[in-house]
Amino acid sequence: MGYKCYFCEERERVGYWSNWCLECANLRRMLLLYSPKQCTDILKRTLTRDSKQIDYKIQQEVKTMVNTQIERMPTIPEETDDSYEKPKTRGKRCKSTSSLSK
Repeated sequence: MGYKCYFCEERERVGYWSNWCLECANLRRMLLLYSPKQCTDILKRTLTRDSKQIDYKIQQEVKTMVNTQIERMPTIPEETDDSYEKPKTRGKRCKSTSSLSK
C-alpha cells in the first residue's frame, strides 16, 4: 500500500482508511481498555530500570563473566613425587610366642 502508520511511522497501515499498523492498533486498544496511567505505570515498571536495578544487573553480569573465566582456566596438576616410600612398620607379633607363655 505504501501508507505508513501515524504512530510508529515505520510499518504500513492495515488499510487505506486505517491510521495505524496492526501492532500500534493493539496498543491503542489496550490504552482504551485500561487507563493510560495504568498502561504507562506497567511499562515503566517492566521496561525501565532505576539505578539500583542497573547496579544489581551489572554485578550479576560481572559474576557470570568471572565464573566463566574461572571455568576456562586450566587446572594445575598436582605434583606427585615418585621417590616416596611407605614407612616400614614393625611386623605383627608371632602367635607362637604368646602360646609359649601359657
